[in-house]
Amino acid sequence: MRSLGMPIYSQQDWLARLQASNYSDGPIDIYNQGDRVLELEMRMATLLNKPASLFFPKGTVAQLCALKVSAEQRFNNNVVLHSMSHMVLDEDDAFQSLLGLRGIPIGGFDSPFGLADIESIEATFATLAIELPLRRAGFKLPPWQQLLAISQWCKTQQVHLHMDGARLWESTSAYEKSAADISALFDSVYVSLYKGLGAIGGAILAGESEFIESCKVWRSRLGGNAFTSFPVVIGALDGLDNRLQHIPEYVARAKDIASLLAKFPQLEVHRPATNGFFVFLEGDIKQLTEKANRLNQRMGLKLFSQFSRFPTTHKTMLEIQVGAEHKKISDQEITDYFTSLLGE
Repeated sequence: MRSLGMPIYSQQDWLARLQASNYSDGPIDIYNQGDRVLELEMRMATLLNKPASLFFPKGTVAQLCALKVSAEQRFNNNVVLHSMSHMVLDEDDAFQSLLGLRGIPIGGFDSPFGLADIESIEATFATLAIELPLRRAGFKLPPWQQLLAISQWCKTQQVHLHMDGARLWESTSAYEKSAADISALFDSVYVSLYKGLGAIGGAILAGESEFIESCKVWRSRLGGNAFTSFPVVIGALDGLDNRLQHIPEYVARAKDIASLLAKFPQLEVHRPATNGFFVFLEGDIKQLTEKANRLNQRMGLKLFSQFSRFPTTHKTMLEIQVGAEHKKISDQEITDYFTSLLGE
């Protein structure tokens, strides 16, 4: 089935992709040690303009390490993060339950927080985490000048500024800045290897050398030293070679699709800043889901994952993301799909 967002590959597809890779030769990595891992870490450190980077088999573990080490360095377990951030909503309270950190959530349902929100916090805190873009709020990005002001404030207050950059590559177009330019505002940066870059999984954490070195022991403590991760590493290196340069095209296509859908009076379409955006419509989730499933099978495509509710509206929401194989789905097919979905 053709997917507008992240491609849907079978096991055989993945095996074929790995076999065809220019990086398939050589010995496997063992417990995160090996030439391919080192190559990936060095390339990522250069892209993000940080002294060092560290490979992780999973992004959750990378971010837990970043939060824990920054807390230890400042003898303060308080972490400020957005109430709609991934670490609050999607990780089962891991940073608090596993690591004894204390989250201070700020920000509204549908917008990033600003410097005034941060300055209003009475408690002292070690770390401020910013997700770029804030997916659960609608793939929203703070204005560049606001990000600059927050970065400067953190430096003055000696607060560690961490970026949840799972979609950093997709955010560069909106800021008209390189990943390195954006990363320069942060003390540590997490990036995903499987979203825009298309690996099987994995993540990179980048920052100062001492900080990254301190994260290694926590990577081990949190189960992040897999015996081997070569399929992930190979996919990530392939992604740097073959996908990274095309990510701005995903953002441009998302904007085109948003304009296309805005022509339907039944749809409320949010203008995208990255490769993802929200669409709202009237209707029962169960009935819409059944209708969408039939259309998916009939047309052999998948435009979004599921319908859901958003806190600030009674309408039903769907989330559209544009990924590497978006060209396999035409604008006419998208128009036909929504014409059928919204019809009687």
